[in-house]
Amino acid sequence: MTRILVISPYAALKDLFNEVNIDLKKDIHIEIGDLCKGVAVAKELQEQNFDIIISRGATARLLRKHCHIPVIEVKISGYDILRTLTLVKGYPGKIRLMSYFNAIQGADAIGTLLEMDLSFYSIDSEEEIEKGIRKAIQDGVQVIIGDVITTSVAREFGLNSILIQSGREAVIDAIDEAEQMAYYTQKEKKGRKFLEAVIQGQNKGVIAVNRHGEVELFNEKAEKFLGTKAEQIVGEPSSQIHPLLQFDNMISTSSTSTQSSETIFTIHGEEYVLEKKPLFLEGEAIGGLASIKEISQVQKLESLIRKRLFSSPMEARMHFNQLVAINTNLKEQLDTAFKFSKSNHPVLIYGESGSGKKSLAQAIHNESHRKEYPFIFLNCEAYSAEQLEAEMFGYSGKSGKLGAFEAAHNGTLFIEAIGKMPLSLQAKLINVLKQKKIIHMNGLSIPVDVRLISSHYTDLKEVIAAEHFREDLFHLVNGVTLTLPALRERKEDLPELVRWFIASFNEKYGKQIVGLRPDVMERLKEAHWPGNIQQLKNTIERICIATIGPFIELAAVKSIISDLFEETIPVYYRGNVIDIADKTLGQLEEEIISRVLEEEEYNQSSAAKRLGINRSTLWRKIKDEK
Repeated sequence: MTRILVISPYAALKDLFNEVNIDLKKDIHIEIGDLCKGVAVAKELQEQNFDIIISRGATARLLRKHCHIPVIEVKISGYDILRTLTLVKGYPGKIRLMSYFNAIQGADAIGTLLEMDLSFYSIDSEEEIEKGIRKAIQDGVQVIIGDVITTSVAREFGLNSILIQSGREAVIDAIDEAEQMAYYTQKEKKGRKFLEAVIQGQNKGVIAVNRHGEVELFNEKAEKFLGTKAEQIVGEPSSQIHPLLQFDNMISTSSTSTQSSETIFTIHGEEYVLEKKPLFLEGEAIGGLASIKEISQVQKLESLIRKRLFSSPMEARMHFNQLVAINTNLKEQLDTAFKFSKSNHPVLIYGESGSGKKSLAQAIHNESHRKEYPFIFLNCEAYSAEQLEAEMFGYSGKSGKLGAFEAAHNGTLFIEAIGKMPLSLQAKLINVLKQKKIIHMNGLSIPVDVRLISSHYTDLKEVIAAEHFREDLFHLVNGVTLTLPALRERKEDLPELVRWFIASFNEKYGKQIVGLRPDVMERLKEAHWPGNIQQLKNTIERICIATIGPFIELAAVKSIISDLFEETIPVYYRGNVIDIADKTLGQLEEEIISRVLEEEEYNQSSAAKRLGINRSTLWRKIKDEK
């Protein structure tokens, strides 16, 4: 157990350490001593096998200068500052913050959130404290808030002062940090053993020799691969193990620019990759290092690299608990998705562009038994027919290409806009799904094990009816069907979506936004959101960039919000114009709908998408026209 010496600048802090230690039961010895008195106490006790010292403020800084034991400072936490400022909130007089070495920075920011008029006097040395107090008096300050040394000087000058006392949280944090510091200090003392443990933990054989070519280190993997025990070979020439482990020429002729050498060798019927290189210390060759890897291990690494180089990867970051779902319909869809996640059933996801199909596919993957394997993304609309075939199936040869199925082996392949896949490729996809192997464009056959998730923005049955999608493929990809509602159909989810977007953009742009005003949220709820969640995300990003203070105010982002309501005149017809003379709004709407339906070959889903409405609304309008 770590032995901790606490030098407390004031009595109450000693009592708090004792109180905390009743629960923690650490090996802690506590003495009271501020500044030089504290240093004297620490010097007297530091030889009693203490591992580390804990103190606070200026006393901690002095201890670092005069003691050889590491010193941890009890930091003034946000909780400590908040408690103190809450105590004086509403005080009619002038309050100022003052600290030694800027120890309570951030307090003025908390004061702003509490709507308190605070400013900060920064003290860089003990000699500046009296000067700072005199300035505070000239400024009409009645109360000084600070650490032990600043508040004690303030009292001498007749000012009211409040010490920011360390709370239980700060004390626990200091003890935790002290134990960590002691741990790493002890670790450094055991550097040799630690280094040996790291080398023993390698998944490759490691052999180190000195400048004479004698074995100094021989790990367990090397023992296994070469069939020789370390105790039998340490101190002996490495060439006794295998002729290829001869280092003499490499060490004697090497310079710091010498390149390592690699070769393949066979021992006990197994093939290995051997890499050798000289070791240098301060520019002088002191020995050599050899690493031995199994060929199969190298092949796995190469496969991993190829997968990461696949042209359309997507890291599966989303999980079910990160998907916002207050809307009842969406909850039901996510519940179904969660239940099927651990199966190998193919999944078909419907939803408008930007409605979260990708996020749901990632969540399904991360909940499945395939989560440790790749999640590969392929968009059928992003390529020509020839390019798409290469992306899906790859090809062999000198300039070979890894296909999506190969890259997703043992994992998940997410195919977006599957309804746009050319019919010629649909036939090949059927073959892959049935036979569980791919055939490269130049004929090489490779077995694959992939869980397929597909998505489309319209009902594939309509695409089948238009003879653009094969019915037999539909039955192969439609293990379970999920339909994501558009954002305009789940506006009760808006507040939570906005909350998490704000948190994300706070981190991205270094903001401290804590929320938005109710009138801003009302305007967001009134918007139609044809771009769904993606449009909302982009809008919130713009709003966060434009916001200065802690709250999003309507006046500051009015132009951004107004963009959501600007009327656009969509071109619903090609080449012809609509005569608006002597026609009612209803008649114009009827004519527009008729033309869009005609141009979309009476595909209601496609027409609804162009019109910016859902299918049920379009169906109702068509019915009303009749």
